[in-house]
Amino acid sequence: WGVLLRPDRQGQPRYAGPEVLKKLGCLARGEGGRDTLRLACHLCGDDCRRVIRGDVDRVRHLHGLLGFGRLQLNPTKANDPGGWEPAAAAEGVRAVATALPEVEFILQLNEETQALFERLFHDPSCPAPTNLVVLLDASCGLGKVPDAWARPPEGVRCGFAGGLGPDTVLAQLDAIAAACKDSGSSGSDMPQSVWIDMESGIRSQESDRGDIFDLERVRKVVKLIRGSGFLKG
Repeated sequence: WGVLLRPDRQGQPRYAGPEVLKKLGCLARGEGGRDTLRLACHLCGDDCRRVIRGDVDRVRHLHGLLGFGRLQLNPTKANDPGGWEPAAAAEGVRAVATALPEVEFILQLNEETQALFERLFHDPSCPAPTNLVVLLDASCGLGKVPDAWARPPEGVRCGFAGGLGPDTVLAQLDAIAAACKDSGSSGSDMPQSVWIDMESGIRSQESDRGDIFDLERVRKVVKLIRGSGFLKG
């Protein structure tokens, strides 16, 4: 389960307010006698800026508050990350990811972040942190299916996002599988599994409540995938 964090929009649709965040944190920490919630926080705006500037204290504070296991960085124009330079941003991301090895850090990868990806994963003098992975999202978080899915970077664990939901997921899983297959057969360097990410496709418009997270659409996606044969184990 994922939650968007952007301080200037907190409490607006898609951006949880303080009370919801408090409840999510309790669930993620396994408090209250319930099953532990597997939580990912997706950082936008100032929170994302602070990570790419290497603000370890800010991320530790958020981790203590919310207990997330994964943290996604969305440093794209749609998410107002401010100006950043790839070399300095890579240094900041490395510092934060290294300081919190128990957290999996996710870089949203697209044309806007390609230079940052190159600095993080293709610098022979400074290998990427082992807890850093990527989400392939050509639409930069805008929920649009790409004309063609990008091939997974070799040797990097990755996920896919863009226009996925109950109406599209099965056809797009076939296309994603083809992209993974086309990336080559490099043996142990190929990721053993991928994940998919969706937001817009599992929301509904209601006249009295506006744009809301729709658990029924989530259930439809789960049912479709469970019957698809894509899951292993």
